[in-house]
Amino acid sequence: MELDTISDLPSGVAQKILSFLPIREAVRTSVLSSNWRHKWAMVRHLVFDDQCVLRYRIGRVTRTKIFMNIVDHVLLLHSGPIDTFKLSSRNSLDSSCIDKWILHLLRNSNSIKEFILKPEGNRPPYNISSCLFFYPDLTHLELYNCSLKLPKTFKGFLRLKSLDIQKVIVARYVLEKVIVSCPLLERMSLWDLKRSTHLNIDAPNLQFLKVGGGFRGFKFKNTPNLVGLKVKNFHGVKAEVDLLKVLLLSCPALQELEILFGNKKNTMKLDDKQNCISTQLRVLKLTGFSGGEDEIDFIRFLLSSSPVLERITLQPSSAYVSWKLPKMLEDFEHLKKKFMDLPYSSFDYSSDED
Repeated sequence: MELDTISDLPSGVAQKILSFLPIREAVRTSVLSSNWRHKWAMVRHLVFDDQCVLRYRIGRVTRTKIFMNIVDHVLLLHSGPIDTFKLSSRNSLDSSCIDKWILHLLRNSNSIKEFILKPEGNRPPYNISSCLFFYPDLTHLELYNCSLKLPKTFKGFLRLKSLDIQKVIVARYVLEKVIVSCPLLERMSLWDLKRSTHLNIDAPNLQFLKVGGGFRGFKFKNTPNLVGLKVKNFHGVKAEVDLLKVLLLSCPALQELEILFGNKKNTMKLDDKQNCISTQLRVLKLTGFSGGEDEIDFIRFLLSSSPVLERITLQPSSAYVSWKLPKMLEDFEHLKKKFMDLPYSSFDYSSDED
């Protein structure tokens, strides 16, 4: 009698194998044997993306219907807890269907820990269902192309540690309430938000922050543990420069700063007399650096404001600029010796085109 090693796999091992498969392939394992018929229904990580309908060479409308049927089918037959739910599709999904799925998760698996929603395609922003704000065990929330409004009964995400929202329509006071209602928040990414160009950040446990896409003002009311900041699409307008000055003064624990310059540069006017000394900043990375005099002055300002800086990395916007970097850095060597008399301090530079 031939040994059926697949059917005899321990349940934990089978679930581990299924967790690495796309949901469509996980469902297809039900034909392996009678023991595997319902194992896929215990998968704790559900990811619905365009891979679900990739093999169908059909029109967009039919593909969208098949995609929604797949989600309906999996959620209907699924049993047990769900740790992760990810919905990411370029198909124009019906808002009512997304509402229905969010409600189903709340009623049948309210222990969900990671929720990722990215409804893309040619559709207006999705108005987030109020049910989403009552997942008690949520630790990671990621929203894209949505419109965010809070229900009056929202009491916060008491276990949320990571928040990532991009291309979301949200009023300033709503976003501020979300942030302050997440007492354990450690990581946050805010990108290209509508109606929230200014923001007060009250997050005592926040450690890493990524921002970009139209922000003009921040007030760091309570961020004593912020150690890393990444600024994307930096244009050098006065408001952005002022933001970095406020950051250096308001976040005493900041150790790493990364700035990605946008294509459109503006003249950066700096007040050299302003004291913005950061006593902890050790790592500085600048990407998209074009070598203009205003940018050189800006880098000089950051260097002079960071007496314990250990490493600076410059990635120019072109190979042409990289040839000019050694000449540009001559003055920085002097500043480094003046402010950072450490043997392991160093400069790196390379081109984005390498």
